[in-house]
Amino acid sequence: MADAMAASRDACHQRLATIFPAGALVWIEAEEYDADGMFWRVTLLSRNTSGHWERQRYRYDIPTEVVFFMGSTPISDEEAARIRRTALRLPTGRTLQARAV
Repeated sequence: MADAMAASRDACHQRLATIFPAGALVWIEAEEYDADGMFWRVTLLSRNTSGHWERQRYRYDIPTEVVFFMGSTPISDEEAARIRRTALRLPTGRTLQARAV
C-alpha cells in the first residue's frame, strides 16, 4: 500500500510540474492523500502572471492521471516567505513520458 501511495504521489508531482514553465518558483505547501476517492489534494505556492504570490489548490485523480485546478487565493509576501522556508520545492518544466500501451 505504501509503495502504491508513493508511486501515485510521484505521478502527481510529475503531472503538476508540467503545468509550470521550467524554472518557475513553486513550493508544495500541503498535500493530502484520499484513499477512498483515490486522489491527492495539493496546495502549491507560486507567483501569478502579475508577479504576486498565491496559494493554488489542485486535485490529482489517480485512476485517470488528471489534474484539476481547484482555485487560488492571494497571499502576502510575508506568508509566502514563511512557506518557502519550510516547504518542499516542486521541480518545474518537466515533460511526461508517453505510457506504454
